[in-house]
Amino acid sequence: MVTAMSVAACSVVGGKAAEEPAFRVVIEDGDFQVRDYDAYAVAEVVVPRDFDGTSRVGFRWLVRYISGANEGKRKIEMTAPVLLSPGGDSGEANGRRLAGDDIRSWSMAFVLPEGYTKETAPVPTNAMVKIRDVAPRRVASVRFSGLLRDKAAEEHRRKLAAWLDERGLEHEGDWWVAGYNPPWTIPQLRRNEVLVSLR
Repeated sequence: MVTAMSVAACSVVGGKAAEEPAFRVVIEDGDFQVRDYDAYAVAEVVVPRDFDGTSRVGFRWLVRYISGANEGKRKIEMTAPVLLSPGGDSGEANGRRLAGDDIRSWSMAFVLPEGYTKETAPVPTNAMVKIRDVAPRRVASVRFSGLLRDKAAEEHRRKLAAWLDERGLEHEGDWWVAGYNPPWTIPQLRRNEVLVSLR
C-alpha cells in the first residue's frame, strides 16, 4: 500500500515511477546526454493519424496488449518511456522532422520490461501490435518539460541537431520522442526527450 502510494505520488510530481531500459551516460551537458543503451524489446503500433491521434489510439491499443490482450492473457508491467516516431519507423532512420502536415502516420511503442524479447513476449491478439527487438546502440538525447506535443518536440529536435553538429557527432536521422510520465503528472515536472541514434 505504502509503495503503491509512493509510486503514484512520484508520478504526479515527475519522479521516476516505472522501469526504464538500461543505459550508461557517456556525455552529460545540461539537458543533453549521450547514452549507451542495452538491448530491449518494444510493443509497437503504426497509426495513420497525426501526433495527437496516434497518442490516443496507439496508447489505447498498447495498454490493452499489456493488460492481457495477448495469447495467454498475460499482464505485463507498464514501463517508461512511451516512444513516438514519424512515419512508422521508431527504430529505423527516417530523416524527418517531428512536426508538420506532411507527417501522415506515427508509430507508438511501449518498452517491454527487462527480460522480454520478440521471442519471449506474449503474442498480441491485435494484429496491429507488433513486437520488435531493439539492438544495443549509442543515443543522443535532449530533455524538456511540459505537455508532449509535436511542435515542442520539433523545437528540441533542432536544438539536439545543433548540439550534435557543434561537437561533430554524426547521427542516423532516426528522430523519436519519449514521454516518461503518466498524463496526470504536473506538466512543468514532466520528463520528455527527443532522441536519435549516433553512428
